[in-house]
Amino acid sequence: MTKKLAYQRGFLLYHSSHGPCRITDIVKQTQSGKGQYYYSLESKQPRFRGARFLIDSDQVEASGFHLAISPKEANNILDYLKTSDPSNRGLGKGQSEMILDLIKKNTPWAFSRVILIFSLEKDGKVAKGKREMLDRAVKGLIRELSFTLEIPEEEALFRMKKSLKRSQVNPWVLDTISHSLVDV
Repeated sequence: MTKKLAYQRGFLLYHSSHGPCRITDIVKQTQSGKGQYYYSLESKQPRFRGARFLIDSDQVEASGFHLAISPKEANNILDYLKTSDPSNRGLGKGQSEMILDLIKKNTPWAFSRVILIFSLEKDGKVAKGKREMLDRAVKGLIRELSFTLEIPEEEALFRMKKSLKRSQVNPWVLDTISHSLVDV
């Protein structure tokens, strides 16, 4: 291989929907006369056991895959949820765009920021789009915390709610979080 790739065989990548996936191979395919490298990923999630994905090496992050977080980082995320990070307040008209960008990142830090933004909204109102984005962020974060900390999803949900209760949280956010485990 002549191209320097970000990840190697054996690396564990994580996706909020597909769960943990191991890079089992790196293949080069020629398309339109140009060689391109692809990661062959095998899902380690019990519900997707044996599923394989072929991801363009240049599109890993855009596809929603990232290196699995460490237990220390998972606990840092739970600590972050206890804060009232001032950069998440008063975002005004740019809030919707910022939240969409965070959701697209599909990472636990982005998801935790979405949850915190919604939870800190003054007089935040429940809107269908907001609830859907919050639900996606909550489910993605619960799954990754559960995997990383090796705890049941119910325990990850409990820890997330416990962290959020340290700050004043909009009731609809806690309600959405409480009901998110049904579909996780």
